[in-house]
Amino acid sequence: MILVVVALVAFATAMVWYFVARGSKAATISEQDFDDTYRELVANGELVDRGTDRDAAWRDFHAWQLKNEQERLSWEEGITE
Repeated sequence: MILVVVALVAFATAMVWYFVARGSKAATISEQDFDDTYRELVANGELVDRGTDRDAAWRDFHAWQLKNEQERLSWEEGITE
């Protein structure tokens, strides 16, 4: 039981450290960078482009990126208070 508690405390400490240390360094990916990577994946045959897939993929990725940024900021605000 004690090992479980120690493991949970260690995990929580590592997560807090990760978000504090990485928080201000987290980068957002521009649409140009996304396009470049998308084209590279298609050229390498790792992704099949079906015309409108790229636009839908960018919208989904960008929405996820914004949500992730909001969560990161709320973590940082909670940690600094």
